[in-house]
Amino acid sequence: MGKHKDGHSYMSCVGIIRKIDDIPELKLRLIDISESKSHKQMSRYSLLLAEHILEISKIEKSGDIAECFEINLKWQEGKVKFQDARNVAFKMHTLAREEKDPIRVKVLRTMGQVAATPHVKWHALIASDYAITLINLMYPNDLDEVRKERELQIELMKSV
Repeated sequence: MGKHKDGHSYMSCVGIIRKIDDIPELKLRLIDISESKSHKQMSRYSLLLAEHILEISKIEKSGDIAECFEINLKWQEGKVKFQDARNVAFKMHTLAREEKDPIRVKVLRTMGQVAATPHVKWHALIASDYAITLINLMYPNDLDEVRKERELQIELMKSV
């Protein structure tokens, strides 16, 4: 569970989020479903997740955030290299460090992972975790909201 072909957990490939109130069995279910998905399917999932995150946070898809969507789509179409996506991701993380609004910070972190998904497909799962940290912030100590978010993520993952 939570391992990819070379036997390492996906978390060993990408940074781990330390503080997160979660429902471990639903997270593991999401990881299990992701293991059968291609890199492009994971990129599509990350875009669906990003749309959802913008909707619940009421943050507009403009400027730098729109660039995350564009670079992901262009990579799926073979029009850019994964390094280009990585550069956009780094920019998003810089913006997140400079941002004062905690909701916007979580959204920017999620979008950075969406932009990084063309680089390594497991970034889509880190985006899922950042989405959970956003839910934790919006609904403190509310595992029902966390459950709803993880269930929605599972459905999105199944849909790609």
